[in-house]
Amino acid sequence: MRWSSDLLKDLDPARDITDWPSMPQIDWAAMHGGPAPDGADRGTAQLGRRWRRRAALSAVAVGAAAFVTGAVIVQVTSAPAPVFAATPPPLRLQYDTDAPAARDTLLRLATAVEKQAEPAPPRSGPVSFVQVAQWSLDFSSGESGTTAAILPQVISVWRAADGSGKRATVTLGPSDLDRLPDAPTLLAVAARRTPAAETYAAGQLTFSVTEPTPGNLAQVLYGHQPLEDPAVSTARGIADLYRWAAVDRDVRVAALRLLARTDKVLLRGTVTDRLGREGIAVSVDSQDHGTRDLLIFDQHTGWLLAYESIFLRKPEKLPVQVPAVFSYVLYLAQDRRPDTNG
Repeated sequence: MRWSSDLLKDLDPARDITDWPSMPQIDWAAMHGGPAPDGADRGTAQLGRRWRRRAALSAVAVGAAAFVTGAVIVQVTSAPAPVFAATPPPLRLQYDTDAPAARDTLLRLATAVEKQAEPAPPRSGPVSFVQVAQWSLDFSSGESGTTAAILPQVISVWRAADGSGKRATVTLGPSDLDRLPDAPTLLAVAARRTPAAETYAAGQLTFSVTEPTPGNLAQVLYGHQPLEDPAVSTARGIADLYRWAAVDRDVRVAALRLLARTDKVLLRGTVTDRLGREGIAVSVDSQDHGTRDLLIFDQHTGWLLAYESIFLRKPEKLPVQVPAVFSYVLYLAQDRRPDTNG
């Protein structure tokens, strides 16, 4: 299989975004040099042709050069021994093998959420607020060899119905990562940084998925995600939905039922995400591309807590060892606010 930027973009859970933070137990020292882990296939670490996986956040497409700004960059193919990119360990799954179908569990959760009174949000108003923490591993190759860039970020988005709003981004650089950081540590560091803020006039802050109704949820998601593989498209569409806007109870219920009606969605059981939050995990495995999309839902509210993308099969010429988490997103907060100032 030949891996191109277009194919990697298709696999990317945030193909319409630009961002990401880190994970527990990453060997950051190994990212700056040293041999490949024992048993690794060193020959695959060299990319034979130039390519780059890109992601673009919100309405602004970020070019390849923008990725290296503030990111941790390491050379993974320098002689004599290539370095394999450090990726976070996969989460511990209750049903790692022989996972049952997720249908009944998702339907029970949807019914329980539907019976709840819609809780009064901490704040209310016409502006949707979402905050996420994201991480991804971005590879590129050039004359000097292959490099892997790690881009830890925390992103806050305020969006009004007319497409106006604000985005504030904190990007952590090498000086912020001088010891082994877990996800809570990275969030604590990000909280002490001044975010880079951008404001948008009406119509400028446009996303692929924004505030659908229960009745048109499937149409909106599949309009954004090509319906080549319904299970993959549904999982990725729901993950994207939670990035863009606060999701009310009725849409949460509709999303759970839509996922329950989709074939090939497996139950992974009770799982703890990278911030220590416990939820119900489901996954979709793509046999064609050798990937897994993992979603973790809060067991009481039905909110999406986390979403991860994993290589189950080693991609040709990429310096990773499978299973390899190549990106994840942690959903931190969502509500509605009177304006973009708070």
